Amino acid sequence: MNKTKGEIMNNFKKIGLTALAGSLAAVSANAVELSVSGETTVSYISNTAAKVNTIGGQSIGTSTGITFSGSGELENGWTVSSSNILNDGDANALSSSQLNLTMGSMGTVTFAKAAGTTVNAIDDVTPKVAEEAWDGASGSVLQGIGSSTNSGAVAYKSPSFDIAGISASFGVDYDPAAGGTGTGAGNDHDAVATKDTAKGSGHGFTVKLAHDSGLTVGAGQENVSSNSGNDAEAENVTAYALYTMGPVSVGYQGYYLNNGTASNLGTAAGADYSGDAIGIAFNVNDNVSIGYQKVSEDKEAYTSTPGVTRDIKSLSAAYSSGGMTMSIQQTDTDNYSMAAAGSELDTETVQVTLSFAF
Repeated sequence: MNKTKGEIMNNFKKIGLTALAGSLAAVSANAVELSVSGETTVSYISNTAAKVNTIGGQSIGTSTGITFSGSGELENGWTVSSSNILNDGDANALSSSQLNLTMGSMGTVTFAKAAGTTVNAIDDVTPKVAEEAWDGASGSVLQGIGSSTNSGAVAYKSPSFDIAGISASFGVDYDPAAGGTGTGAGNDHDAVATKDTAKGSGHGFTVKLAHDSGLTVGAGQENVSSNSGNDAEAENVTAYALYTMGPVSVGYQGYYLNNGTASNLGTAAGADYSGDAIGIAFNVNDNVSIGYQKVSEDKEAYTSTPGVTRDIKSLSAAYSSGGMTMSIQQTDTDNYSMAAAGSELDTETVQVTLSFAF
């Protein structure tokens, strides 16, 4: 059947629109970079008295983490990137998830579903070779800084700028539901997050100064408001100094938690905490490194409860070759559970880890 001139023109239009749509799809696909990486770890742990909720003994375990990343550039030159880390060793499987909008010289805005805020990023910055010292103990107050404003939050990270030869940067965090899951009911992005009944909103800020000499100093503060007006308002503060000279890195970090008059950050009701950490790491060569880390913290006296102290000391060594790393770490903890005098429990943990990056 012969087609009219109008029908022929309509077909050409359809072909042209189809070709244009395919072209746009191709451009969009080419503008987006997708990548997958991961790490599998096998570990052997031996503990003389306690490891988390297990009393004594040894164990062998494996853990695999997979990172999905994607990024693309907008027409104005800004970059949008997304990162999601799935870890079968994490209780919630999703250990990190955030969307980053990098606005060139104006800095980066991070929408953190899980992790990615600025204060929590400095929960322990002292040099280390394997795991943090408190990983072989029962955790640390230092570990908790920024954790209440780290999920379902938004963060701004400034670019580095020069001040009299010093590279400076800062960050600001805001969480409307401090301590909340940040996922909402049924992991729905537009559902209200499950709030911590004692906490309102939270915010934090960080500042970092770095010099070409190898010296870096920084500080951070997290504040959590009351949900009802009757709960405590907590304040968590930390400051650190790091210095690197050739193969040696040393660092010091101090911290203080003003926990108010009620349990607001998961610690003992009313007790304030203070402490410090030191760390040193030495790269023997391109493959071998050794390190030492010590954390000392005090739970201060509150009403009739006396103050107590916990000391965590950790010595580690690691060997790396390509994508394989083998490490051994020994951690000694005095007063593991920060118990009252007469009830102290001292522990020794040895962990051997073999990990493969892919």
